[in-house]
Amino acid sequence: MDLFSLDPGLAIWTWISFAVLCVILTKAVFPKLFENIKNREAVISRSIDNAAEIEARLKAIDGERLEILRQARAEAETLLKNTGQEAETLRRSIQAQAEREAADIVAEGKIRAVAERQAAIDTLRVELADFVLVCAGTIVGSTLSGAKEREWSRELVKRL
Repeated sequence: MDLFSLDPGLAIWTWISFAVLCVILTKAVFPKLFENIKNREAVISRSIDNAAEIEARLKAIDGERLEILRQARAEAETLLKNTGQEAETLRRSIQAQAEREAADIVAEGKIRAVAERQAAIDTLRVELADFVLVCAGTIVGSTLSGAKEREWSRELVKRL
């Protein structure tokens, strides 16, 4: 057998084998192969659609997150502002109360001072009246201890 010679019988059987192989492939293999390829295309297409949907949801969630953060910042600023205002109001209230209490204490102190001053003056007058009686008694040379003399010395001291 010569390798490079043309044998018509071999060529026909080669073409017949090729035709049978094509028929077998067309009937048995290619439909399943094309079906698998279509299924694979559908899976890939769904995966791409799902990825696009997930990306859109992620963008929406990110937008919601940014909005929630913006609202939280706004609420925090509002709370901080309100807290500052409440603290200032409380400080003013406490300061006003302290000023009132200080004024009350000063007024009470003034009243006590006036009362103590008056008590001291009254005590001093009584002692001065007694001193005047002792001095007058020494000058006169007798003891002036009667109620009339005591009244006279107190009137004299009141006029001073």
